[in-house]
Amino acid sequence: MRLVDKVILSAPEIVATLKRSFIPTLVIEGDDDVFIYRWIKEQLNLSLVSLLPCGGRNTLFNVYDRKDEFSNANVVFVADQDLYRFTEIPEDREGIIFTSGYCIENDIYAGSTILNFLDKEDLENYSILKDVLTKWFSFEIEKYLNSVRQGTQVELSISKHINEISPPNLGAMCPNFSNRISYHDPSEEVQNLINSDVYLNLRGKQLFQMLSRFLSSKGRFSSFTDKNLVEIALKQGANHYIDNLSDQIYDGLSV
Repeated sequence: MRLVDKVILSAPEIVATLKRSFIPTLVIEGDDDVFIYRWIKEQLNLSLVSLLPCGGRNTLFNVYDRKDEFSNANVVFVADQDLYRFTEIPEDREGIIFTSGYCIENDIYAGSTILNFLDKEDLENYSILKDVLTKWFSFEIEKYLNSVRQGTQVELSISKHINEISPPNLGAMCPNFSNRISYHDPSEEVQNLINSDVYLNLRGKQLFQMLSRFLSSKGRFSSFTDKNLVEIALKQGANHYIDNLSDQIYDGLSV
């Protein structure tokens, strides 16, 4: 049986779709987050609202920049703050609803009690791993902030899996990885910036990967993948960050 490739619409195709739309539409970045926003829709009783993933952040921004072409449509755009978390949201993006943290997974993690799933004996190793990842992330963010000040573009390597950065049982950054990225300790200022609200700043997908490392270890009664943990944390109950995002979506759609 041949699997059908997932269709990814281009910005012009999405604009054309919105021009013809007669129902409220929630435009999001990509397919990875569909189940999260579908759940938010259900909690808000927005069954008649269409969910439209763009296949990427740049496409969403390109569509948003053409919003005057479908000004009569009831459309709300939602995106991750991403690197705006460490600078500011540009004026020409202020009509987009952004997550509170670096990404939607940060909002889920920071507003949940999912960390309580860790046994006491795992907390120390979790803390060590978190410190390693925070130093690496601070190194990347420092490069980004320096490039912003200099008006240049820099290539970041933020979307790494934690196993590449710090393999299991190492308790430190992988030497080969460190050499490959020419790592050096970032400034105390940037490390303090990331640590000031680490669960909103350190990339959310990596936060859940860290939890999964310990909650899927051999000998545990139950085993959890990072995706399992995202779903559990999302559905745990009241979450200030998700509630705030949901309220903005509801108010923006005017339904």
